[in-house]
Amino acid sequence: MSKKERASKRSVKNISGTSDVKNEDEPVIKRGRGPSKKKDKVIEEDQVTERRRGPARKVKTDAALKIEPELDDSQDEVVATTGKRGRKKQAKVKEEIVDDDQVPSTSKDNGAKEAKKTKSSKKKVKEETEEESDSGKVTGGKKSKSDANKGKKSEGKENKDTTNIPVKSGIDRAVVMKGRAAVDALCPIAKQSHVYEEDDDIWDCMLNQTNIQNNNNKYYLIQLLKDDSCDSYCVWMRWGRVGANGQNSLVPCGSDCEKAKGIFRKKFSDKTKNEWDMRIAFEKVPGKYDLLAMDYSKGEDTTDSSTTMEKAKEARNKLVCKLEARVKALIELICNVRTMEETVIEMKYDAKKAPLGKLTTEQIKAGYLALKCIDELIRSKKLAEKDLMQACNDFYTRIPHYFGMKVPPLIRTQKEIKEKMALLEALGDIQAALSILDQPGDLTLHPADQNYNELKCDMVPLEKDTSDYKVIENYLKTTHGKTHTNYGLELMEVFTCKKDMEYERFKSVGNSMLLWHGSRLSNYAGILSQGLRIAPPEAPVTGYMFGKGIYFADMVSKSANYCWANQRSDVGLMLLSEVALGKTNDLINADYNANNLPKGFNSVKGCGRIVPNPQNFTTLSDGTVVPMGPALETSKNNTLMYNEYIVYDPAQVRTRFLLKVKFNFNY
Repeated sequence: MSKKERASKRSVKNISGTSDVKNEDEPVIKRGRGPSKKKDKVIEEDQVTERRRGPARKVKTDAALKIEPELDDSQDEVVATTGKRGRKKQAKVKEEIVDDDQVPSTSKDNGAKEAKKTKSSKKKVKEETEEESDSGKVTGGKKSKSDANKGKKSEGKENKDTTNIPVKSGIDRAVVMKGRAAVDALCPIAKQSHVYEEDDDIWDCMLNQTNIQNNNNKYYLIQLLKDDSCDSYCVWMRWGRVGANGQNSLVPCGSDCEKAKGIFRKKFSDKTKNEWDMRIAFEKVPGKYDLLAMDYSKGEDTTDSSTTMEKAKEARNKLVCKLEARVKALIELICNVRTMEETVIEMKYDAKKAPLGKLTTEQIKAGYLALKCIDELIRSKKLAEKDLMQACNDFYTRIPHYFGMKVPPLIRTQKEIKEKMALLEALGDIQAALSILDQPGDLTLHPADQNYNELKCDMVPLEKDTSDYKVIENYLKTTHGKTHTNYGLELMEVFTCKKDMEYERFKSVGNSMLLWHGSRLSNYAGILSQGLRIAPPEAPVTGYMFGKGIYFADMVSKSANYCWANQRSDVGLMLLSEVALGKTNDLINADYNANNLPKGFNSVKGCGRIVPNPQNFTTLSDGTVVPMGPALETSKNNTLMYNEYIVYDPAQVRTRFLLKVKFNFNY
C-alpha cells in the first residue's frame, strides 16, 4: 500500500463523532470484522459508559460499521476497533459505570484525568453532565455510500429503534398541541404525530428525580405517539439533566398498539417501580423517579390542528378591542404568560419540564408538604444532615428546578424557606390565572376582551383631577420608608377595582383602613380573578411572621418591596384594599401562631417603630381611614421597623384601587 493510500485511510472519520455515550435502547454498533469473542458486559439502563482514552487511534471506514438487531436495555454493549498502520484489533472498552445523566469527557487528557479522579476519590460527588449526541451514530452525520446503502436497506423495517436523534436546542421551539397533551417539541416526528389517548388515559408522562448527594437533577419523558394519518405507533423517550435537551430514543412499533403500550408500561415501571395502570395510587419509591402530576384539562380538542388554532389566534388579535386603551394595556400586562414564565424561571423553576398551566394544584400542594418537612427539620434541635438532604431531594423532585451543572443546594435557612414559599405562591397564582385565561372562548372577541371578562373584576381608570386620585397620590408620596432608599416610586395610573364576590361577602367588623398590598406582576391575574387568599394548610408556618393570613402595610415602600421590580422590569402593580380590622391584637414580636386570635379580636397589628402620624390621617366619603404620612419615629424599641396588618379571613378584604407604578432605581 502506498503512503498516499495509508494517509487516506488515516483521515477517515468515525461517524459516531466525539461522543462515546451509549444510550439505552440503542442498537449495538460493532467495528471491525466479526463479533467480539469476549462475553458481553451488562450495563444497567440509565447508565452510560466512559472510555479511558489513550493516544488517538485510526478507525475503519464507514463501510465496516455493522448494525446489529435491537437488544434489550440490559444487553447493551460497546465494542471498539483499534488498530495501527491498518492492522485491526477487537478491544472491549473498559467501562466506567456512571449515572444516566452523565456523559464522559471525550478529550484524551480529560478522559485520563477523569478516570484517575474516579479511582482516587470515590467520596467525591459525581457531577451529572448532559450532552446531546448530535453526531451520526445511526441517524446523523455524514455517511459513506456503502453506509447510506445500508440505511436504505434497513428503512421500513419495523421495530428498528432510532437512538439519540440529533435535535435542535432552544427553549422557543414550537409546542405541538393536537390533543390534551403536547407532543415533545424535540421529537423528530412531532408534526405528524399526536399523543395517544383512550378515554381518560393519556399516554404521556414526565418523571423527575433529584439526589443532592450524587448531584442528580434529572428528568425522564415517555410518550406513546400515534401517526396522524394511519394506525402506526411508536414510543418516544427523552432523558437527561434538567435544563438540557438530553438524549433520546424513538421505538417504532408499526401497527401494533399493544406492543407500544407494553414498552411504555415497562419503561414507566422500571423508572418508578409503580404500575402505569395504577398510577392514580402512585407512591414515590426511594431512589426512583417521581411522577409529575399534569393537568390535561386545558388541551385543545384533537380535531383542531395547531395551525388552525394559531390562525384563529392571529385573527382574534386583529379584531377591535372594546376596552378603554389604558385598561387594555393593563390586561395585556397582567395576562402575559411570558412574564409569568420569566418570573418563575428567575426563581430557578424549570418551566420546560413542568409547563405553567399543566402543573396541578395537587403537585403544588406536594411541594408545600415537602417544604414543610424541611422547615420542621430546620427548626428541630437535632438536625440530621441525611434527613435534610432527603427532604430537599423530595422538594426538588416534586417541584422541578434548574441549576445547570451545579449541585442542587440544600435548603438550610428560614430565608431560603421563604424564597421557596414565594415560588409556590407564584405557581399557585399562575395556575389559578391560567385555568381561566387563554381559553378558546368566543372567537369574535379580542383576547384582551375575553381575558378581562374572565377576571370578573370591573376596572375603570381614575382620572388625575379627581379627589380620590389626589388622596392616593399623596398617600404614596408621604409613606415611603426612610430605610428604603434604593428606589423611588412614580405613580403612573390608578384604576378603581370592584369584584362583586368581594363586595357580597365583605364582613364589616369596623375599623376599616385603606392599606397597601404588593405582589409580583405575574401574580395579579390570579389575585384579581380569585381575590387575595391565605396560604394552604400544607404550607409551613415559619414563612409568616404572624401566622398564615393576608398581610398589609400602611407604608407604601414596605409593600412595594414585594413587587420584586428591578432595573430591567421597573413597572409594578400595587393594591389599595379596604381592610376591616375590627379589634386588633397588637404585637411587638413575631408569633407564628398569631392566627389563633384571642376571643373578641378580629386581626393582628404588628407594631413598628416608624409609623404614619395619626394627625395626618384622612377619611374617604364612605368612612374608610387613609393613614396618610409623613411618618414619625416612635420611642418604642419594637422589633418591627414598620407596621403590619394581618387578617385571617378573606371576607374582611375588598380591593378598591389598583396602582401602576414605576420604580426609579438609584443604582
